Amino acid sequence: MSHYFEEGDTFLWIKDRDVQGDSLQVSLKMIKEIYRKAGKQGLAARDLYSGKDYFLKVIFCDEMDSVYVEKESKVQLYSPYIIRIYGGMLDEKNKRFITLMEYIPEKDLSDLLYQNGIQGDSWKSRLKVCHRIALKFLYGIDYYMSLYETDPVIHRDLKPENLMVSPDGDVVKIVDFDWVHLHNSSHTLMQRREQKGTPGYVDPRYWSGYVPSPAMDIYAAGLVLFFLYTGTHHFHGNEEIQRQLLGDSYAYTLKEMPGVDPEIRRIIAGMIAPEEDRYRDIRQVIRDMETYLKSHDLWTDLPELLDREEEEDDVIRFSYRIGEVTYRPYVKDCRFVPIRFGLKQERSQNGRISGHILSFYRVGSRMKAVVLHEDCHPVEIKDPAQVSVGDTYMYAGTRIKVMEIR
Repeated sequence: MSHYFEEGDTFLWIKDRDVQGDSLQVSLKMIKEIYRKAGKQGLAARDLYSGKDYFLKVIFCDEMDSVYVEKESKVQLYSPYIIRIYGGMLDEKNKRFITLMEYIPEKDLSDLLYQNGIQGDSWKSRLKVCHRIALKFLYGIDYYMSLYETDPVIHRDLKPENLMVSPDGDVVKIVDFDWVHLHNSSHTLMQRREQKGTPGYVDPRYWSGYVPSPAMDIYAAGLVLFFLYTGTHHFHGNEEIQRQLLGDSYAYTLKEMPGVDPEIRRIIAGMIAPEEDRYRDIRQVIRDMETYLKSHDLWTDLPELLDREEEEDDVIRFSYRIGEVTYRPYVKDCRFVPIRFGLKQERSQNGRISGHILSFYRVGSRMKAVVLHEDCHPVEIKDPAQVSVGDTYMYAGTRIKVMEIR
């Protein structure tokens, strides 16, 4: 018998220790059931002490193999455009695996477009929001793909239902990493025989395969952008989806997009083209999208995303102090400079990222900060819109102070 949570139940969630021995305990009260399916349950829960809201994904282990249910809980990605996953707990007594995640109150892209729609009182204003969502979505993909030069992380199930979005495009979060391929993971070749991905969005070449590739995420992302700009699925109805899964030219040919600029159509067509003609790197997609927006003077509508320096050799000299130790990284054309609290400090995009407490990233000539750990908090901040010299944070009794930006 599956032991479902009920609203009002309390539960002590204890993170299963990983190889680094990290531990986390949260006392939770179930405040709202989001869904209940055979073998699965999703709930909003509140920390009894801090009042912070979380999302709990519950999978009952008597119906799932352990490799599958543990996989998403191991996703440790720190990006403003990707859901934050805190870890998993195996509740052996009740035969269920519980993953603790960031709670996102927004709708998924599919629900948003079919219900309230994109915010704006004109086509031009709504299109501006579409551009904002598209860029943030692509930046999120770039973040997880660029963590490792070889054997990159692959989501494998990008679709509108797995993108949480606010009507104004302020919040954009990639979610649901059930089918993710993790770097150096031996668990991508799983015992379960179901195909990976969603019909109508998965690249047919990978529908029945186990070998992941960035190309499959680029293909699916192109179809998500088609849905974003048109409000309709590229392939819809059983007949079209079955034809798409055959993998012939029909699966890789872009349909008409009335009212959408030809350059946007060209970019999306290049994302869903046959693999030999497809974009080989998500950063090429981002560059083309940014070039289009800037060449059409649309970048002024998206200053928070496109206000970046053009010079290839541009760097920001940036130093910060953790306790008694000062670090001086040079920030060049990258959005995140992670800090790992402990024996080893990682400042590379390709470094290990577990254990972060705070991340700094650049927007043009400015630095910004994202607090990643609930026990890390700002003490003294001069300007909420950017990082300033003298800004101070506290974590576990240790002060983190910004020393210099130039």
